[in-house]
Amino acid sequence: MKRPDSVTASPEIQQSGKSGGFFSRLLQKVFGTSGNASGSEVRVGSESGLTESDLDRQVVSGGESTEKPLKLKDPRQTGSAGMFAQLTADMLQAPQFLHEPSEKGSITPAGSRRTPTAAQKARRLLAAEQRQIRREAWQTEQRRLRANRRADQLARDITFLGQGVSGQLNERQSDGIKLASLNLPLMETPVDVAKALRLTIPQLRGLAFHADVTKRHHYIQFTIPKKSGGLRHLCTPHRRLADVQKWICTEILKKLPVPVCAQGFVAGRSILTNAQQHCGQDFVINMDLENFFPSITFPRVRKVLTKVGYSPAVSTLLALLCTECPRQNLEFSGQILWVATGPRGLPQGACTSPALSNQVCQRLDRRLAGLAAKLNLQYSRYADDLTFSGGADMQPRIGWLMARIRHIVQEEGFRIRHEKSRVQRRSMAQMVTGLVVNDRPGVPREDVRRLRAILHRAAIEGLEAQNRDGHPNFRAWVDGMIGFIGMARPELAAKFLEQLRRLPRGSTEQGT
Repeated sequence: MKRPDSVTASPEIQQSGKSGGFFSRLLQKVFGTSGNASGSEVRVGSESGLTESDLDRQVVSGGESTEKPLKLKDPRQTGSAGMFAQLTADMLQAPQFLHEPSEKGSITPAGSRRTPTAAQKARRLLAAEQRQIRREAWQTEQRRLRANRRADQLARDITFLGQGVSGQLNERQSDGIKLASLNLPLMETPVDVAKALRLTIPQLRGLAFHADVTKRHHYIQFTIPKKSGGLRHLCTPHRRLADVQKWICTEILKKLPVPVCAQGFVAGRSILTNAQQHCGQDFVINMDLENFFPSITFPRVRKVLTKVGYSPAVSTLLALLCTECPRQNLEFSGQILWVATGPRGLPQGACTSPALSNQVCQRLDRRLAGLAAKLNLQYSRYADDLTFSGGADMQPRIGWLMARIRHIVQEEGFRIRHEKSRVQRRSMAQMVTGLVVNDRPGVPREDVRRLRAILHRAAIEGLEAQNRDGHPNFRAWVDGMIGFIGMARPELAAKFLEQLRRLPRGSTEQGT
């Protein structure tokens, strides 16, 4: 049967249009017709060529159709659902359903972005500026709060003391039992250290802070000539740091046990007790440690203090207070800067350095004392002077012994100064820490003869006339020489002291 080119609306549609039903209103929206659709003819036919799927695609694309006007298919063939889909698609493409003109913007095609007006741009710019102002104000307030919290933290605690030394400041548990057994003060935190030293947290931080370049140096550096030639570099701490180091030395370091073989810097031990151990031996070996105090660095000092029971945080603080870098002053941009030229070590001139050196060398002393006991030898150490002595049976193995000593010393982090190593046999004057030990400890004969001649000539010419070496306080130097002789020969020293007292004081000696 041939399909008709056009159809009229069915009686049901006409009836619904008369009664003002849904389809009547829909047709009025789409075609601008009146509520009565009976007089209108909606044409559909083969010339349209559109199906429901084509209509769906056209609705999704949102564009305007370029095809011929839609013609409804016969409801008898498409059914009410198909007719409704066609009407809906045509309605959505009607002009009144496109974007309408707006007072706030220009008319734009469907699916495209609306172009803002000048007023909208101004309002958006103002809003962005206000957001930026609020953001900057919030950031400023956050920085102020962080600065306040940081200042409060710095006033109450120490969490950073410089690069490379602050890694253990968060470990704050001491061994109270071990500290009590050694009669040491209990300290676990930087606050405890500050209270014990009677310092504030900022003062303690200033004394202990480590920096490679600093404007303020806590030591006074100077040099003195060595007896063997050259210069000895010394560092004297400023008053506040000197008081802190005195407390550490008195309350902590002097209470620690020291091995018997260590004869230096211990109450009741001296160069005399060190020399007495090597009297009457067939040979005496003297060896010297190079750069003794500077080679004892900050990590070794901290390890000693941790070993006695202090927390790593307290050990770090105490070790920083007792060590310092060798520094050189430079001028940069009109300022004097102190630049570190080496790692932190024990300064020569601090009262804590001798006692700490004995604690750091305990392992070295144990190994060398064990070697001496195994070979039936005597061993002692006075600061950086190592002394071994023994019988004639050991003389063929002296070379091996010195090599073995050198290896042990290197393994313990020190070095031997080879130019000061010597072997002394019975046929020569055997010297140990400045005393002759061939038979009994005694002062070298040359020193006794020189002092006797000075006192004899001073009774005739005056004491100042004998000062040929230019000592700044010659009478004090003579008094010191008498005391040195008195350690080994007290009767001779008493005679020399009486001769010195009978000499009149010169104009430069008044008040000394």
